[in-house]
Amino acid sequence: MKFITFSGPPSSGKTSVILKVIASLKNDNDRFGVVKFDCLTTYDDILYNKAGVEVLVGLSGNLCPDHFYISNINECIKYAIDKHLDVLISESAGLCNRCSPHIKDILAVCVIDSLSGINTPKKIGPMLKFADIIVITKGDIVSQAEREVFTFMVKETNPNAKILYVNGLTGQGAYELSMCLKETNDIETLEGRKLRFTMPSALCSYCLGETMIGNDYQTGNVKKMSFNEKKNSNSIINNITMANNNDALVENNNVIIKTISILGGHDKNGCKEEVNLTINSGEIICIVGSTGSGKSRLLEDIECIASGDTPTGRIVKIFGENLYSGKLVAQLSQNMNFVMDVTVKEFIKIHAKSRRVKGIDEVTKKIIYHANALAGEKFDECTSVTALSGGQSRALMIADTAFLSTSPIVLIDEIENAGVDRSKALKLLVKEGKIVFVSTHDPILALLGDKRLVIKNGAINKVITTSEKEKENLKIIKRFDNKMLEIRNSLRYGELIDWNMEKYFT
Repeated sequence: MKFITFSGPPSSGKTSVILKVIASLKNDNDRFGVVKFDCLTTYDDILYNKAGVEVLVGLSGNLCPDHFYISNINECIKYAIDKHLDVLISESAGLCNRCSPHIKDILAVCVIDSLSGINTPKKIGPMLKFADIIVITKGDIVSQAEREVFTFMVKETNPNAKILYVNGLTGQGAYELSMCLKETNDIETLEGRKLRFTMPSALCSYCLGETMIGNDYQTGNVKKMSFNEKKNSNSIINNITMANNNDALVENNNVIIKTISILGGHDKNGCKEEVNLTINSGEIICIVGSTGSGKSRLLEDIECIASGDTPTGRIVKIFGENLYSGKLVAQLSQNMNFVMDVTVKEFIKIHAKSRRVKGIDEVTKKIIYHANALAGEKFDECTSVTALSGGQSRALMIADTAFLSTSPIVLIDEIENAGVDRSKALKLLVKEGKIVFVSTHDPILALLGDKRLVIKNGAINKVITTSEKEKENLKIIKRFDNKMLEIRNSLRYGELIDWNMEKYFT
């Protein structure tokens, strides 16, 4: 039987990830079991039962959950073997971030979510530092820069771990994780094996039921604070340690992509998607289709380099150099949020330091300048990122992606809804050698691309190469668009729209 340990902070998405992994593996007709460890209560067993997974629940109550876990886990293995299970997964919440459920020579997975803040990896103990695989969840709802900084902080904390990105709602990325689980060795018992790290220290008077506060009542294993000790700064910027103002190192071995191939999967009805598309470096690909047709799903398939493990069944293949030396995809999504409570200047510097770029001050000024050129209402370097409007946030991330992201693929989801100068934004993003995918309803953006993919019922229905006639028509559409921009600006500045509109447009 295969045995894998899963751990992570509460609400990081462990159960969702485990369920998606099991769903990816169920085609092998294996029998799966989960033993869920918690303190007071859990409802996750309902989800496991609903998915047809054998589940055990262990509640530690007033005992340390770590000690409870390790004193019961071998019996859980015996129970699973008696039940003829093929795979057993233990799930434990690191309630104190000091928990250490990982066992030597047993595959160890830690699940952590991007919304917890970029300093969180530094605050988590053995369950992250000694994990073989670190799964990052909820990355689709934070900014591109924060995803990159968060990943860097994880790598600093555990440089030897394999990092995977899994969406617990869609299952995106679960297939790759399931393949890692499939390669683990079978075991029959944990007898004689060792933990990767020691358990939290015990035993003190409070462990034995003491409730009175005061030194007279504290006996056993007691640790006291030192109030004279000088503390290190806990600022977010100081926690990114490898950059020193403008003397940071340049990241070597940049990823170079020559082509991307998209092999069709199936539409929403299960019908085959008749597509075998090759996209070359430097091309702009626009994705068009009705609302709900599957444009964003195609972007997600490209982002996770789908291997037939997403709802569409598509396969994305990438050919180039140094493909494993950095993140391949930068994404500007509609649902982007900032969770870091820092100024614009601090935000850019944090990202720049994590990317190991030179001339941080110069890059910071450049990004703010170009972001303000895209946004309607200007902002300064001291503005908090959480105080930016939706349009200002997107403008900042467009400029940030253009100048800081080394990812050779850029995904843009409906940039016309961002309240920014979309043509100017696209020109800023199209750097030499990058492949840009734009999901859009806007005819100007659609015709700016080299090709456009028409999505219908969840599948690529047509691939159209932009013709010369369409490029000529684009010039006319732009003239009308500029007139609409003048009207929008007039409204913003409180002017009356009382001129001869028919003559204005003709």
